[in-house]
Amino acid sequence: MSWTLAVNHATVTTPILYASSVLTNANGQAGNAMRQLFMVYLADCDEEDVKDAKGSCIQGSPYQLLVNLGGAFVGGIGAGVLWTCQGAFFSAICARIAEAEDRETPNVTAELAGTFALIFLAMEAVIRASATLLTKYAHFQYPVVFYIFSGLAIVSTLTFQVLATDMTTAAPRGSLCAKALSAIRLWKDPKTFVLQCTNLTCGFAAAWLGGYIGRFILSKALSSEFIGFAGAMLSALASGLSLALGIVARKIGKGPVVALGSLAFLLLGVLSKFVGHPETWGWGVLVFYVLMGIGRAVYESTNKAIFADFFPGEASAGAFANVFVFGTAASTAAFTLGATSKDMVELQLLMVFAVLTVPGYLLASFIKRCQDNLNLARGELCSKAKIYANVLAPTTTLADRD
Repeated sequence: MSWTLAVNHATVTTPILYASSVLTNANGQAGNAMRQLFMVYLADCDEEDVKDAKGSCIQGSPYQLLVNLGGAFVGGIGAGVLWTCQGAFFSAICARIAEAEDRETPNVTAELAGTFALIFLAMEAVIRASATLLTKYAHFQYPVVFYIFSGLAIVSTLTFQVLATDMTTAAPRGSLCAKALSAIRLWKDPKTFVLQCTNLTCGFAAAWLGGYIGRFILSKALSSEFIGFAGAMLSALASGLSLALGIVARKIGKGPVVALGSLAFLLLGVLSKFVGHPETWGWGVLVFYVLMGIGRAVYESTNKAIFADFFPGEASAGAFANVFVFGTAASTAAFTLGATSKDMVELQLLMVFAVLTVPGYLLASFIKRCQDNLNLARGELCSKAKIYANVLAPTTTLADRD
């Protein structure tokens, strides 16, 4: 699952980094707002379009936005299915291993989340680096590169279909509406909302990096051709950190790791707008991709392990559906704000949710302890009631016991 999902995700999301530069800023961000994940950028900036000296598209052809939005629509459907199922699959595997090896489930989720993120982000780094190599040094056109990536995505999908372990259970399959409602039902649980800050922050940060920093900072400081390289560095860093953070989470708990991620996201916003003129920093602009790499490592590993811990069993599918919904809703809102030149609103939302991440996690932990204690008390009360009923049974009537 880790390898096939890694190939699929890396090949179909790498174009998101290029959107606001290879296309015009407005068209790229509008397409990103629809969460494109499938051959979105066939409408490359071609001979009908106008590029600046750094390779960014400043005037697009008439069909550019239409094709971009069409691909984005298809990709959004695919992503909605893919990430919801990935979460449920991951949670089910962790539960089985914890039971088979007689281990605490939180330790298993922390370990396997780190392993998954290591493979997932390493493949992302390879694909993003190859995008720069193929465009800058092999002189491939962007559409050709993304056609190749699409082919790899198809191969990974077929491979998983053929080789995946059978995860069916005796439980009856629910309807599509029932599965959708399982996510909505969790909205009654306050933990669902207070844990979303990391997802919202990461969603806004990814959009800020791809929509604003890529076009207005990195493309000016270096060139749009280096976007793939910067993205590869981000993913490679996140890959290595994921495994390390999994170990840290098992040793000292997940709270400090969450705090590290929220700080990285906060600095991403602060440095890009409130510290000097980043577009003049040259190679120093890679600091933004380092910060995003730290945040991604926390998001892909520890954050998902937390949701597996807080919503085990049948609740896992609905919980991971909410992870996807809130994260992509944030990205959609951010790209929409970017396309309408409301960058400061986008940045402010990023920083607000980054600040709220740690308090949200602490509050969710407190709520979970209260719920666990309440459930334990109810269980003990029921057990005592059964004992009293059995003791009294031989000498009393049903009316007396009542």
